[in-house]
Amino acid sequence: MGVTGGELRDAVRKIKNGKAPGPDGVHGKAWALAHRGLAKPMRHLYNECFRTGRFPREWKEANIVLLPKQGKPRDSFSAYRPICLLDEAGKILERIIADRLVYHLSREGPNLNEEQYGFRVGRSTIDAILRVCSIVVAVTEGGGVLLAVSLDISNAFNTLPWSRVGEALMYHRVPSYLVSILGDYFRDRILAFTDENTEERQCRMTCGIPQGSVLGPLMWNLAYDVVLRTALPPGCHAICYADDTLVMAGGNS
Repeated sequence: MGVTGGELRDAVRKIKNGKAPGPDGVHGKAWALAHRGLAKPMRHLYNECFRTGRFPREWKEANIVLLPKQGKPRDSFSAYRPICLLDEAGKILERIIADRLVYHLSREGPNLNEEQYGFRVGRSTIDAILRVCSIVVAVTEGGGVLLAVSLDISNAFNTLPWSRVGEALMYHRVPSYLVSILGDYFRDRILAFTDENTEERQCRMTCGIPQGSVLGPLMWNLAYDVVLRTALPPGCHAICYADDTLVMAGGNS
């Protein structure tokens, strides 16, 4: 369970330079430069997090930045994507947790459904498109008819119930120490923002995946996996890229 030097180096290596810092104001580049000298206390701190099953409260506080979505009216709430600016020290721990989760899913599992192409190493939109094309060719070359319905989940990442993540962790038989720290990861999360009167305010998260976090995409995939595991009639497929889902049904004309 102890954090190894290799795990810490891999997590720090994945820091993206040029990103805005979290509430502590420390840029990722600073951690990338200082981690060698701080490796021992950092490993000790992260080991204590795993031992106690606690994700430090300070790392659960985020500054919110609203990014406008293309093609949306600016006076609509749905026209903006809320991005969480988090402390890099916490994101390093998130990377270690995420790497351990991915390792568990791939080696022990059960793994994520093969029809999920979003947020997964070695997969892309191109792979999802090729999968769709292969189904189309297989059905139409046999003289069949294919119908497809695209599903758009409104405000998907911001409204996901945390209980769904917990249920997914149980289904995928995630080790108990990871379940504990992930349970605390979602507990008492605070969002800081500036209102229309330029006053600083805070609110508490009660659901949703923190966009801008490291663990967010993987938590979404785990929770949404139950949809892709749903048994479908013969000739039916559900192809997914993150929350974008295409349901296809083929049959004889």
